[in-house]
Amino acid sequence: MSVGKRQARGSILLVTALTLAVLTVVIVTGVSAQTKQRTYDACQPGEDTITASRLPETVSLQRCPVGERVIRDNGVGTVIPGPGQSVFVDATTTEGFQELEVTRNRDGTVNLNHVGDESEAAQTSTDNVTAASGPGECSDRAFNNRDYEVFVVLRGYFNPKTTPSELSRKGAVSAIRRGTADVYETRNNCGLRDKIPDRIGMSYEGSIDARAQIDTGGGCIGQDRKSVVSFGRLRENSLAVTCTERHLIKGKWHTKWSDIMINKAHFNWTTRPRARSCNGRKYDLESTVAHERGHTFGLDHVAESTHGNLTMSDRSNGPCQLSERSLGRGDVLGLASKY
Repeated sequence: MSVGKRQARGSILLVTALTLAVLTVVIVTGVSAQTKQRTYDACQPGEDTITASRLPETVSLQRCPVGERVIRDNGVGTVIPGPGQSVFVDATTTEGFQELEVTRNRDGTVNLNHVGDESEAAQTSTDNVTAASGPGECSDRAFNNRDYEVFVVLRGYFNPKTTPSELSRKGAVSAIRRGTADVYETRNNCGLRDKIPDRIGMSYEGSIDARAQIDTGGGCIGQDRKSVVSFGRLRENSLAVTCTERHLIKGKWHTKWSDIMINKAHFNWTTRPRARSCNGRKYDLESTVAHERGHTFGLDHVAESTHGNLTMSDRSNGPCQLSERSLGRGDVLGLASKY
């Protein structure tokens, strides 16, 4: 072999060796980087639940083996939905409201929104606020919308076995049906027309043995794809909790199901808020359902301190009143802007 050929062969061997060395460094570096992606402290196996405030706004599921655990935040929470799905959970409390939104992306990440204590802000802004705060219901044009809609007629159910002793089953069914229709038929005392198409709404499909898939801590714990209303036990200050699951379809968020749990452990309920038997202690079932179904159809809260006469204000007007059964102008405008 000539000297020139030996030199060329040596050069090739040297280049090959250097290439292999570089590849080895890259592989080792990649492995090292992966080993540094350790599990978030909030998601350690020993934790029964996962606290939302201890997580970043965007969570990598590789670093958070959630499993069937609930991500919780100030009295509300949810299990992780499927890819391309999201759960919005809202608790109506005597101090205001609590919300949490958990969205699972198809890239293996989860987004957390509305983490924090909303009721503290509500208490600060609503000190000494009366039930008549803000403009009249027919002159107040305020509304806030969420980014999802109902695109079909949803099927709704009620578990009559959970009815509290102060209500008849027949009365409870009637109030739940009316409260739901108050929203999708935009019932109001302001002479405003219903602009929601007939193809959108919620039909009552009758009784069901299933309960709203909401635990005592306000967590959305199941995905049976049925919209169920039931009574049960919630936290002491929670009147009701609503869990709404939505799916991303062709770039739009569609409401797929929406459960409501109403707290009978710490509150009494009525379907006749003006009757003497109310005694200033019982909350109107229809009014509460109307507010919660507002969330089902994509409405969000407005401040009680400045819009207290609207159905979607962030606090109930209290026991023995029915003012929130009828939508205000802002509530109707919010629905009309979506549908």
